[in-house]
Amino acid sequence: MTPTLTERITRIVSRPDGGLLAADVLGNVHLLDTDLRVLASSGATSRAQDPAGDPVFAMALAGRWLITRDKRGTVSRWDAATLRLVDRLDAAATCDRSLLMEGEEPSPTMVRGIGVFNGKVYLSNGYFQLVVLDLDTFAVERVQPWSQKFARLEWFCTDAPGVQAVSDRSGKVYIGSLDDLDFPIVSQVDSSNIHRLLYDGRHGRLWATLDGGTGDDRAIRNGVATVGLDGQVVERSLFARNDVEAMAFSPDYSKAYVGGFDGELLIYDNTSPQLRIDKRVSGFSHQIFDIAVDTAGGAVHVLGQDGEIATVDPDGVFIGRLGYARQCAWDIRPVPGGDGRLAVATDDGAALVDVVERCPGHPALSLAAHDTGGTGFTRRVLPTEDGWFGIAWPREVLRAEGGDRRAWSVQLPGIVHTLALSPDGTRLLAACNTGGIELDARTGRETGRITGLPASAWVSGYLPDGRRLLGTRNGLLRAYDEAGEVTWEIDLGGYPKRLDVFGERIRVTGSGGVKEYLADAEKMDRQFVELFDNTVENATLIDGTLCAVSYGMQLGAFDYETGELIGFVEDLPDFTKSIASFHDSTGAPVIVVGGRGGFLRLYRLDRSSREQVLRPLRELWLPRTPVTGTLEVKAEADSADTR
Repeated sequence: MTPTLTERITRIVSRPDGGLLAADVLGNVHLLDTDLRVLASSGATSRAQDPAGDPVFAMALAGRWLITRDKRGTVSRWDAATLRLVDRLDAAATCDRSLLMEGEEPSPTMVRGIGVFNGKVYLSNGYFQLVVLDLDTFAVERVQPWSQKFARLEWFCTDAPGVQAVSDRSGKVYIGSLDDLDFPIVSQVDSSNIHRLLYDGRHGRLWATLDGGTGDDRAIRNGVATVGLDGQVVERSLFARNDVEAMAFSPDYSKAYVGGFDGELLIYDNTSPQLRIDKRVSGFSHQIFDIAVDTAGGAVHVLGQDGEIATVDPDGVFIGRLGYARQCAWDIRPVPGGDGRLAVATDDGAALVDVVERCPGHPALSLAAHDTGGTGFTRRVLPTEDGWFGIAWPREVLRAEGGDRRAWSVQLPGIVHTLALSPDGTRLLAACNTGGIELDARTGRETGRITGLPASAWVSGYLPDGRRLLGTRNGLLRAYDEAGEVTWEIDLGGYPKRLDVFGERIRVTGSGGVKEYLADAEKMDRQFVELFDNTVENATLIDGTLCAVSYGMQLGAFDYETGELIGFVEDLPDFTKSIASFHDSTGAPVIVVGGRGGFLRLYRLDRSSREQVLRPLRELWLPRTPVTGTLEVKAEADSADTR
């Protein structure tokens, strides 16, 4: 029987003789052939075992060795031929403790880079210190801070003749020598993460992915930049409105392949020095997370954040797909009048989950219904008493009634991020890349647009008086009256992910944690951010305690009035995306957290406990659906998208 992958793939790297090495969310490694058939696996551990492995976010192939780094900073060395684990360096021990605070533990991060050069391995540990290992013995040779304080190293480029280059998560590129750890050239290329920094062997320059943008384009447009070995930015190509995550060259450097969270693969013609997009490939199942090019045949393997791998030929024509059965709990909302029923946005539609409690104080979740009627990846769900509204990736807004019957479905002109229902239930406001689009809730007919925003609209909402709220990727929140005039405006100080309105109080999650505002006020009213290492996805408030989940697989509990952190969890099984709360039959508060993999984990919130405020109770794992569908190749981009 051919082995299959049961856990989400998090990283891929090409083998010199063809095929892929892949790492997964439990820290396992796998060998796939060029047709994405699984040839061997290191031996999967069960999520039910404690401790299970942590997700691998950095991987490098160095001769006979495969080196991996997981989210906590544990570093492993594997035999690349047999996938046998040979060495493992514990994250908490691989550091210089004299540089740490008392009791400091490793910080979970998605650091992506591992550098291998002159028989040494270079990487950032769980404390953002630079670690140098001997490749042959895997012995620690050196641990020290990076030259610039608090720099979080992201990628190592060792292919350029005579110099090496390193990127960090604050947009800097360092050019110099890894042997001497001397980097006299420091170039500010972007304002945020540079996830990939590659040497272009055809034109003798570096390519850097851009996450944040600079100047007037900051938090508005991203893409790639070419950088000379002297640190000077030569050219920028700005094509994306979201993070750019991955990049790879064809074996002869004639093409560059770039992708990110907009879900498109950009194919650059690199035969001349000027940056030129040749094709855009769309139709991927999810946001692009990694790219690997077959060194022999030139096939391009594209990894989605959902764990699916799709393969296209060098010109972007679809030739294969892994068919990974994926799942995610993107959004959790109580059903109005549902008496303990929750609606969950999933990778394959929407699920209805009931709270079941046969024995007082022991709540469980039971799958009551699973609507997989052709919607596919549903990002957000707004339940009603007789159905739900939702967003389906990438541009669909829909209304479902009576199980899986579609009352209506519309395609919007840009990627849709969030959806809000008006207080009277008659209107919907979709936040998308082209602005705010208002729809009639009964028919789906477009009734209005809000355009002229400085960046993509990422969150939407309604105030009690009917005014519409839109928040943009560059952190501007505005209220609009019926005529479309701006009546209130405030700077969020970072990009938003979700927005909820409670009377005159507005809660925004995203960059900078959880923030609350009073409508028409001039400043922020509350903020909850302590210890979160990454974007806060969502939050819930129950019994004076605010709980929030982050992209860093974290769950935090805060006293609502004081903002004090009272509980923190970092052992969630995968990316956390959703959170809700309810009371069990004894009146005790319960938190439900959902995320990638389709898990729904229950926690009892017990503020009387000094040792464990958030106590895990149990998990429900939603059914998985294999990826289906094909890729499509869109027309060449026009010049306005590539400057």
